[in-house]
Amino acid sequence: MPRISKAREEAVRGRILEAGITVFERRGFDRASIAAIADEAGMSAGSIYTYFESKEELFLAAFGTLIEEEEAALESAIRTSAITAEAIELAVDHFARLAAGGDGFRGAGASFLLHAWASADRNEPLRQTLIGRRAQASRLARTVIEGAISRHELAADLDVEGLAQGVVSMLDGLFLQRAEQGRDFTAEQAGRQARAVIGAIFAAAGPSTSGQEGRS
Repeated sequence: MPRISKAREEAVRGRILEAGITVFERRGFDRASIAAIADEAGMSAGSIYTYFESKEELFLAAFGTLIEEEEAALESAIRTSAITAEAIELAVDHFARLAAGGDGFRGAGASFLLHAWASADRNEPLRQTLIGRRAQASRLARTVIEGAISRHELAADLDVEGLAQGVVSMLDGLFLQRAEQGRDFTAEQAGRQARAVIGAIFAAAGPSTSGQEGRS
């Protein structure tokens, strides 16, 4: 029997991952099954197990793929935004759409995050994936905050790390609201709440009046 090429293996693995992402997003982890993923991919369940030993392993790989895509999209948007408000708007809109789900928006949304958070204490690879995701999100938040400080939009003596972590935690809280409210929770709600909090931060943590006078 001829050996399958590396390129062919990667193509099949990618096809399985795409099917897994679709089914996990649609059904959540508990209601998803290897049979449903195999059906979505147009192959047998046995073929899935050739590439992934379990549903958990496939979930972890699919989750990692979405996190990488999310990080790349956010980083690109933030790096190309010369205005702090624009960078924040892009990030808030991204998280709001992820939290609300639906509308064909692809990302590591509530179906993935809720299972990951619930399972992290007994699944070390998943816990490390979450830690890495939060570290990257905090790094991007720091980039925005440091840019705002350099443009004198925020006070120079801010606890940048603490604020970055707090903003990420606030945005992740939108996914918990999605779990509570289900499809009644909309991207508009998520965006309004996130903008209200971030707007209050900028109002409270902006540079002092004396500092502004010194620069005028």
